[in-house]
Amino acid sequence: MAAPWDRRTPQEQQRAEGLTLSTWLPAAITFSEYWAKRADALGIDPDSVRDREGLRRFPLTREGDVLRDSDGGAALLMRPTESQVKRYGSTSALLGIAQRMRGEGEHLRRRALLEEYKSIHVHRAGRSDDLAIAYSRSDLDRLHQCGARAAAVLGLDDADYLISAVPMTPTLEFFGVYHLALGASMLALHPRGDGDGLDRVGAGAFGLVPATAVAVLRHEAIELAEILAEQDSLLDRVATVVLVGSPPDDEERGEILEAWLAAGASPSVKVLALWAPSMGRALWAESEDGTPGLVTYPDLEVVEVVDALTGLRTDSGAGDLVITSAGWHGTALLRFQTGVYIEQLTEARDAGGTGRTVPRIVGSVVEDAWQPSIEVDGETFVADFRGAAAVFAQTSGVDAWHVVIPEATKKHPHDRLIVELSTKMDDDALATLGQKLNVAMGAPIHELIVADPATIQARVEHLGSVFADLR
Repeated sequence: MAAPWDRRTPQEQQRAEGLTLSTWLPAAITFSEYWAKRADALGIDPDSVRDREGLRRFPLTREGDVLRDSDGGAALLMRPTESQVKRYGSTSALLGIAQRMRGEGEHLRRRALLEEYKSIHVHRAGRSDDLAIAYSRSDLDRLHQCGARAAAVLGLDDADYLISAVPMTPTLEFFGVYHLALGASMLALHPRGDGDGLDRVGAGAFGLVPATAVAVLRHEAIELAEILAEQDSLLDRVATVVLVGSPPDDEERGEILEAWLAAGASPSVKVLALWAPSMGRALWAESEDGTPGLVTYPDLEVVEVVDALTGLRTDSGAGDLVITSAGWHGTALLRFQTGVYIEQLTEARDAGGTGRTVPRIVGSVVEDAWQPSIEVDGETFVADFRGAAAVFAQTSGVDAWHVVIPEATKKHPHDRLIVELSTKMDDDALATLGQKLNVAMGAPIHELIVADPATIQARVEHLGSVFADLR
C-alpha cells in the first residue's frame, strides 16, 4: 500500500483493517481474562472472531461492566502464555521474537515476549479515573507513531517548537501531547507539573523556547492567553494553538482566537482541537487545512456509533461512541461504549482537497453524556443511564419507562435518582428489578414509581428522552 495512512482507497483501508483484526481479535479474546470469560459464556470460539462481523457478535461493554469484574479493569490486560503467543501472535510479533532469538539466543525468548506483551505504562481513564489503560513496549512505539500522525494533521513538524500547558499527569491528554512532540521530532517544553497552576507556564518558558505552537487544555485556553499577555510573553511566532479537549463550537473557538491574537500571537494563528475519549489509545487531531472533524486511525482502532438506548448502530452517525483498540497489546478493548455523544461519524472523502479518506468525527462532542454524578447520603456515585436501558431490554412486562434526576426542592434538597415504569409486576418482582437497576446503573435508586404508560410517554416527549437530568 503506497498511499499514506490517511489517503488509502476504501479497498486498501479494508485490507489494512482486515490484516490487523484477523490476528488481533482472537489474540485479545484469548490473552485477556475478561474477554475469555465473555467468549466462553457466549459460546464463541476465539478463532471465529477475525473481522468486523465476528466482532459484532460480542455485546457492547461499558466501564461499569469492566470495573465490576476487576479493580481498574485489570482483567482487560493481555497476559499470554508462550503457547498462546505461538498460536495467536501476529506475524510481526512472531517475527520480532524470532529475530531476537536468532540474534541473542534461545534463553532470551522471555525478554522478547515481555517487550511485546508485558504492560509497562498506564494512563488513567473513565468517568472517575478508575479505569487503567495499559501499554506494552510495542504499544509505546504505536503511540509514538500516532503522535507523528496527529502532528502532521495539525500541520506541525520538526521545524516547530512546542510549549505545553497540559499538566504532567497520568492521562491520555498529557501522554498524547508528549508523544506528539516526540513523534514529530520537535523541541518541546512541558513546564507544568501535576498540581501546578497556569502561571507555571509563563514568560520564562517562552523566552527559553521560540514557541511556534502551544498545547493547552481547552477550558484553560483563554486564561492562559491572558496570563501570557500580562507577562509580555514572546508569542509572535505562535501560529498554532492546540486545544487539548473536545472541539469547541464556532463561538468559543472565535473567543479563544481573539484572546490569543490580543496576547500577541501570529496574525495567522490557528486554533485546532486534539482529543479522544479518555480510554482511547491515541489522540485525534483537527486538520490545519480547515477540513472539519477529528481524524481517526482506522488501521489502529475500530470506531462505531450506537444508539445509547438500544445499543444498535445508528444511521445518522450520532450517538454513543464505541471503540475497539485494534492491534494494541497492553489493554484490550472490544466494543467499548465510551459514554461520549458525537453528532456525526463520517467516512466520506473530505472536501478540503487533501483526499483524506479516513473516518472523521464531525460536529458536537459531549463527554459523559449519559453518566451524571449524584450524591446520596454524602457519597458520590456515577449513575450510568445506559444501564437502565440494558436492564429493560432484557425485562418483559414493562410497557414504558423513564429515568430522571429531578431538580432540588425545599422538600427534597438532595440528589434523587427516580425510575418510573408502567408494569403489572408484583412487589417481589419490582424489588428484584430495582436491585438489577441499582447494579446496572452503578447508583442507588431513590424511588421506583409505577405510573400509567400515557403519563410516562407524555413526560418523555416533553423532555425529549427517556433519560433526564433536571438539576
